[in-house]
Amino acid sequence: MEAVIKYLRVDEWMSSKVTMMLGIQAYFICLDQTDALAACKELLVYFLFLSMFLAVSYVANDFSDLEIDKMAGKKKVIGNLPRWAVWLSFLLMALAGDVPILLYADNKIFAVAAVFLTTFLGVAYSVPGIRFKERGIWGLIECSFAQHCMPLVVLLLFLNWNRLNIFLWIVWFCLSFFDGLRYILIHQFIDRENDRATGTHTFVSDRQMNIRKWILYLCMAEGVCCIFLLVPLFARYSVIIISGLAFNFILEFCIYEVLNVYAKKDWLVSYDSVPLEALLNIIMPVMFGLCMAKRNVWAGLFCIFILVCCFKSLKIKLGIANVFLKSKFS
Repeated sequence: MEAVIKYLRVDEWMSSKVTMMLGIQAYFICLDQTDALAACKELLVYFLFLSMFLAVSYVANDFSDLEIDKMAGKKKVIGNLPRWAVWLSFLLMALAGDVPILLYADNKIFAVAAVFLTTFLGVAYSVPGIRFKERGIWGLIECSFAQHCMPLVVLLLFLNWNRLNIFLWIVWFCLSFFDGLRYILIHQFIDRENDRATGTHTFVSDRQMNIRKWILYLCMAEGVCCIFLLVPLFARYSVIIISGLAFNFILEFCIYEVLNVYAKKDWLVSYDSVPLEALLNIIMPVMFGLCMAKRNVWAGLFCIFILVCCFKSLKIKLGIANVFLKSKFS
């Protein structure tokens, strides 16, 4: 099982992408007051699609970079598998993720188009012949768009298409794009020396520019989007939202102090604890799960699921914050 998790790179996308997308779905379930049974079905089929889509994208990246990773000294599970086994895994993942959502969707034509286009763009970042990964700024845009925005197009299958929902969906779309762009910039910034050593061309490795400034701008834009998105739920769930935001503020402040002041690291371009990561991937999904639980107590299981998926990430963040609290109150 451990080998399968490493092969699919579950720890890299479950708590950083899937939980956020499920949180977005829970957000619209709260707005639309979707009944409990329909909500459970929608969350399940969307979870299967998200997980398998991201697994296919990440495995395709590893498959395309086998030789490059060997040159860089990276050891991955896929390097020890025969080609036929890798291709079979692609087929099984596609069936497990796509069939349930295609069967559930009412609009089959839109569902097929959205699923196909999302999957295609997901693998286009790394596969030979297209390989947006080495196309500079277009690689950044394509990766962010494919992994963070296209799954939201599939989410349209479950929404009530009224003006408010469409506007809020657009804001979520922008937020997800900014978030994805920021993550890939941080990733390329950290990997820039390895990429230069192996001759891999990325936006960051090919340029000498102040990447940190653009990461800061993206972070600020995401914060503005969050404010817009929380307003429609505030009147009905004010206690939950205020509590969640207060917890996030305290957590981020403590982490900033430890990383920037104590450890002398750059908080903005470090994967130790990416700014807004806790809010978007853990706190907001849990907040929306609690909002759902006000109508049906069984929605509390959604909150537990999010916390289980993000346990490792949350434990690290709380551990960092605890260093600050101990230094002040011990």
